[in-house]
Amino acid sequence: MNWRIIFVLFAVYAVGTNALIMAGIVPAIAEGLDTSEAVAGLGLTVFALTYAVVGPLLPIFLSRFGRRTIMAGGLLLFIGGTVLSGLAPDVTTFMVSRMIVAVAAAAIPPQAAAIAIAISPPGSQGRALGLLSAGILLSVSTGVPLGSLLGVWLGYTGAFLFLASLGVVGLIGLFFIPATPKPAKATLTEQFAPFRRPAVLVLGLVALLFAWCQYSITTFFAPIVAASADVTELEVPILLVVYGLAGVVAAFFGGRLIDRFSGFAVATWGLVAISLTTPLFSITPSVVMVAILLVVWSLAQNATFPAAQVEMGRLHPANPATAFALFAALVQAGGAIGAAVSAGVLEGLGPLWIPPFAALASAAGAIVIGILAARLRREGAQGDAAREMQESAVLET
Repeated sequence: MNWRIIFVLFAVYAVGTNALIMAGIVPAIAEGLDTSEAVAGLGLTVFALTYAVVGPLLPIFLSRFGRRTIMAGGLLLFIGGTVLSGLAPDVTTFMVSRMIVAVAAAAIPPQAAAIAIAISPPGSQGRALGLLSAGILLSVSTGVPLGSLLGVWLGYTGAFLFLASLGVVGLIGLFFIPATPKPAKATLTEQFAPFRRPAVLVLGLVALLFAWCQYSITTFFAPIVAASADVTELEVPILLVVYGLAGVVAAFFGGRLIDRFSGFAVATWGLVAISLTTPLFSITPSVVMVAILLVVWSLAQNATFPAAQVEMGRLHPANPATAFALFAALVQAGGAIGAAVSAGVLEGLGPLWIPPFAALASAAGAIVIGILAARLRREGAQGDAAREMQESAVLET
C-alpha cells in the first residue's frame, strides 16, 4: 500500500472528528459564548443543513479542478473555519464558522477516497478505502474523546484548535501526493438521475430518520447522561471512547452480516434495536449501565448505516456515487432536524425527554425500510415469474 495515503488519512480523521466533537463540548461552547446549551447545540444543525445542501452539488461545480487541488482548497477552508469556531466572539460568528466547515467537510472525503484509489497499486485499493473508513471510526473512538477532554481542560477553543492542527498535517501531506486525474464532468441531469427512482428516495428517507435519532442523542449526550446517571464532564469522553470502539467492532463484523442476510435485513433489525435501546438513556442509573447501553446502541448503529448504504448503491448501480451523495445529504438533513427538535425538547421539557422522542424517528425508519424491502421482494418475485413464463413460452414454440 502506498505510504502517502497516511497523509490523506489525517484529513479524513479531522473531518470525522469534527462531525461529532460537539457531543462532548456543548456545555463548554454554551459557557464560552454565554448562551444556552440548546442554542449552542444548534451549531450542529447549521453544519448539517449546510452539508446537506452543498454536498450533492460540489462534484458538479468542482469537476474542472484536479482532486488534489480540490482537497487542498477544502483543507484550507476547513482549517480557517475551525479556527474561527474556536475564536468566535459570539453566537452569530460561531454559526457562520460551522457553515464554512460544513462546505469543507462535504468536499474532502469524496476527493480523499478518489486519491486513495488513484495512488494505490492494483489489488490494494480496497485496503486503502478500508483504511480511510477506519479513520472515520477511529475519529469517534479517539479524536472525539480527546477533543472533548481538551474542551474540558482548555475550553472549546482548545478543542477546535486541535482539529485545525490535524487539518494542517493533512495539508502538508498533499505535497507528497502525486497529481491525479481530474474528476469526470457530469451534467445536472446525470448527477440527479437516481433521484427519479421512488425506492431511492424512500431509502433516503430512512437515512434521514436514522440520523434524526442518532444526532438527537449525540448532540445532547452530555446533558442527557448528566441528568439520568450523574455523569460528569470528565466521564463523557470516556463513554465516547466506548461508543467509538464498539463502532469499530461493528464495522469489522457488520459486513459479514450484510453478505449473509442482505443489507435490508440488517438495517431493519438494526433500526428496531436502536428504537428499543434509545429510550433507555433516560432511565439508565449509573455510568457503568450507560457504557453497556452505549455498546449495544453503537453496535446497532454501525451495522445499520453501512447496510443501508449498500442497498442504496444496489438500487442505482449505474450511478452509485450520486446515490451515495443523496444518502449523505439526507443523513446530514436528518441530523439537522434531530438536533433542532431536540434543542426544543431540551428547552421545553428537559434532557430526559430527548431519548423517547428520538426513538420515534428510528421506529418510523424501521417501519419504512421494512415496507420497502417487502415491496422490492414482491417486485423481484413478479419479475422472476414473468421471465419464467416467457422462457416457457419460447420452449413450447
